[in-house]
This record gives sequence, structure tokens and C-alpha cells, in this order.
Amino acid sequence: MTKHITIKDIAREAGVSIALVSFVMNNRIGADGKQKYRVSEDTKKRILEVANRLNYRPSSAARMLRKGRTRDIGVILSDTANIFYGIIARELENWAFQHGYTMLFGSSDEDPEKFSKLVQSFLNKDVEGFIVVPCVGSGPCVKQLMESGRPLVVIDRHHPDFDVPSVLTDNIDATEQAVKALKEQGVNKIAFVSYAMRISSMTDREETFRRIMGEDAIIWKMPFDRVDEEAERLADKIIQMGIDGLITASNVPSVALIKALFNRGVRIQQDVKLVSFDYSNVFDVFSPPIPHVQQPLAAISSTAAEYLVKLIEAKAAGEDISGHKDKIILKASLR
Repeated sequence: MTKHITIKDIAREAGVSIALVSFVMNNRIGADGKQKYRVSEDTKKRILEVANRLNYRPSSAARMLRKGRTRDIGVILSDTANIFYGIIARELENWAFQHGYTMLFGSSDEDPEKFSKLVQSFLNKDVEGFIVVPCVGSGPCVKQLMESGRPLVVIDRHHPDFDVPSVLTDNIDATEQAVKALKEQGVNKIAFVSYAMRISSMTDREETFRRIMGEDAIIWKMPFDRVDEEAERLADKIIQMGIDGLITASNVPSVALIKALFNRGVRIQQDVKLVSFDYSNVFDVFSPPIPHVQQPLAAISSTAAEYLVKLIEAKAAGEDISGHKDKIILKASLR
């Protein structure tokens, strides 16, 4: 049988005391958000590396008995198969490992029923808090979650009914950058391709584009579940209308449109120039590479996790966290 690794084994291997390993693995944080015991970053890194190499797995049951806590966080994203959310998931997972928490992931696929079931499943697992991307129709579930008193941070999009902490991209500034980039390339007729679902990230980008372009604004909205089919229809429309510049509000419609236009003999970045929100490795195939709005995914992830853990620790210390409702806006860059 495989030997069960304990903190004694880690202490022996790392050359430190058992107490020090316990402090690091249990992430002892005070109500002020500071470590109760000083541990150098080098020592902390060495202990975590040894724990990882020995495949240390703390007993969640023992941890709960000892502290009355799970140190688990429920994360509900839109679609982890999308590279955008896949990167966020990886960043959150890395952050959690370094800080003694575990992230439990689920994809809503923009389905409010699935979103609700994931929330209930995570509540049944006694997660200590949530990081979520709310989908259209998830309002009642989010409201119920807020009323439960479970700490919650929203990322990627906001809603006027969700008066909770949120970490967002500055979509107004990002859209302005995208329009400017196309105009500087001498594009004459620009169309904006968005999603039909009414989420804040889409509406903020559409409204900014409409404000900049005025009467010349052309905005098309794709159904979330029929992107490839709609791309075929729009490709014909792009050719018929003489569109020579496109801004796409996500990388998924970008790739679908590139494929549809390419199959019609349209030269991407020559006949039609494109700027996309979010990255796809398809963009690097073209010369010059297709520019994209790079959202600060690492910063979004770490900021959301740090804010949530601050709320979790405050709540565990008996503090009132209801007044924490900050909206943190991070800048994107055009790459």
C-alpha cells in the first residue's frame, strides 16, 4: 500500500519544524488579512514544493474538525472549454494551491438552470465562498446566494441587481482601442459582431461602438448556441455590403467568421481586417497576426480570489461583510 504522507514527512524532507509546515499548509491568516506567523517566501516555497513532490493530500475531514472550515471555493464560469475561461480557471487553481485553498469548478454554458444546480451542489459541499460569471436568467439564484450570507465575487460581467464585489475589464476603453486600431489601418466600413445574449460585457462594447460610429454603426448579434451557422450568413453579408473591418466581441465568433470568409476566398487582414476580443492561436497563422484585446486574466483571477478570501476570513472571524461591494475595473491592452 502507498504510504499516507503527513506533515511530519514534509517537515523532515524540508528540514523545518512540524509547526512551521502546519502554519504554511493551513494558511493561518488573521482577521486583519495578515499572517499570524512570519514565514519567508523562500521557506514557504520550499515547503510547498516538497508537499507537491510527495503528493501530500490533507484530510478535509480532519481539517474541518480542527477548524470548522473546508477552505473550498466554488467557481462557476461560462465555458471552461473556451481558452478565455480556461486560463482564468488555471490562474485561480494556481492561486488556490499557493494559498491553501481548493477551487471547485463548473461551467454554466450560459444556462441558468445549470448555473442554479451548480450553486446548490457547491453549497452542499460546504464551500466557503463563490466566484461566479452570472449568466442571463441567473438573477434569482444569485440573489438567493447573496441572501445566504455566503461571500461572493462576480467576475467578467456585472448586473445592476447584483450589488456585490466584482472584478471587471474596462470594456469601454478596450472597444475604443479596437476601433482606433482599425481606423489607423485605413478601414472604411466597420461592423461589430456581438452575442445576442444581454450581458454587460457585450452591451458595454456595443454601446461604445455605437457612440463612436454614430449613424455608421453596424452591429450584428449572434445566437450563443448557433455561432457557426450565423457566421456563414454574416460572411455573405460582409461581402455584399463591402465591409472591410470587423470587431468581434469574443474569440469564438472570430474563429467562425475567419473560417467562413476564408472559404469564400476573402483574404483576412487584406480584404477584411479584424480585431477580436480575446486570443485564439488561429490569429497567429495570418500575416500580420490578427490583433486582439488582451484582457488581464491573471490580474482578474488573483484580484477576485484575494478579495473573496478577505471576505471569507472576515466572516470566519465574525465580522459583518455586507458593506463590501467594491467594483474593481482593470484595463485591457491591444496586442
